[in-house]
Amino acid sequence: MQKIAINQHPEDEGSLKIISALIKKAHAKGVQVLLPNYPIIQKNFASLIAKNDMYTNIDIAIAIGGDGTFIRTARIFAASNVPILGVNRGRLGFLNEFLPQEALDYFDEILKGNYTFSERKMMRANIIRNGEQFTAVDYLNDAVITKGSFSRPIRIQLELNDEFVTCYSGDGLIIATATGSTAYSLSAGGPIVLPDDESVFIVNPICPHTLAIRPMVVPDSMVLSARVVTTIENLLLTVDGQEAIALQETDIVHFSRSQYVVHIINHPSRRYFDVLRQKLGWGSNNAE
Repeated sequence: MQKIAINQHPEDEGSLKIISALIKKAHAKGVQVLLPNYPIIQKNFASLIAKNDMYTNIDIAIAIGGDGTFIRTARIFAASNVPILGVNRGRLGFLNEFLPQEALDYFDEILKGNYTFSERKMMRANIIRNGEQFTAVDYLNDAVITKGSFSRPIRIQLELNDEFVTCYSGDGLIIATATGSTAYSLSAGGPIVLPDDESVFIVNPICPHTLAIRPMVVPDSMVLSARVVTTIENLLLTVDGQEAIALQETDIVHFSRSQYVVHIINHPSRRYFDVLRQKLGWGSNNAE
């Protein structure tokens, strides 16, 4: 291992001690560390700020913060195909596998290459405007079509592989990956999909105006097309809660499997159901 990159929440001064400890361990092994150009990094680690090569020839990336920081890091390094070590300083931390001290304790082994990782597929939202591609964006958790600040419902028409599915009224639509099934989709009544089954995605209407409309789990080999058929302004496509794209009335959004896969460095002992029990407050097994 020769070069690693660290990304953090831009305003989290509490992460600076963790960064210092990681840098010390990495430099002791002759590993170069690159950091983002944030003000608190400029103030404390100016000599390590990455230049143009931050996103190339990286052996691993480290995300320090909450799940939002991990998602931002995953999107930055998606094309680099590098494993990501998630260090949790947020509230929930479904994606960040390690607590700060755990990451420091395990870091020497990671620098030796003694780690495993799981793969999480991303999805792509492709916006078609006036019959041509307007923009495309890849995401790890979810993409959401919403009505902005308007209180009245919007009608969304759905097709799968060009076959009409339904047209319903509601507050919007969530298209979530299996990884994102424990995020916004879960709070909107969607199912939990185990990350081991990354061959599906979730289509979850937000507050539909009929009880007959329910979330669907769809194979990721299919393409979902969504079009808002209500005349309304201020429509938005929000991607991973970090990017908002204004939609026009005639836009069609195609959702499909992305070419990118995120590699998450696994905790050596903690498993997925351990995380669910802890984060969701599930009860212990009382069968004994």
